[in-house]
Amino acid sequence: MAGGIFGFLGLVSAHRGAVEYDWRTRFGCGLRSIGADMSLQEAARLAATLLADPSSATAAALQGWSHPISREALVLMDIFDLDHQVAAGKKVKPHTGRPEKPVNVERQGDTSGRTNEEVRDILRQARDGLLKMEERA
Repeated sequence: MAGGIFGFLGLVSAHRGAVEYDWRTRFGCGLRSIGADMSLQEAARLAATLLADPSSATAAALQGWSHPISREALVLMDIFDLDHQVAAGKKVKPHTGRPEKPVNVERQGDTSGRTNEEVRDILRQARDGLLKMEERA
């Protein structure tokens, strides 16, 4: 998981309900078990697994989807769309069961006009604690 422990804590902060749901349903324990029954490192690794699975509420919440969906369902919808397109002989509207992304996605920070090296430098400075909050915007 990108960010390790801090990435995990940020994920919980931003999408607590989805993380709590997955923790209970998939791992059989609540978030309170972190620090008592499991380490933060293990929790971060488990969260990385959740993020790689589109059927988890955590992955869906992070992607901004309206609902989680399994890989199998995505493949079946693709097959359906291709079959329908071949039968119709023209491009057709895709199956509507795919998760919808929100229309108004709010970006944070100013990413325009920066090179990859500039972004890496900003992230390095932030990680090293060299940036103040007002400098990050």
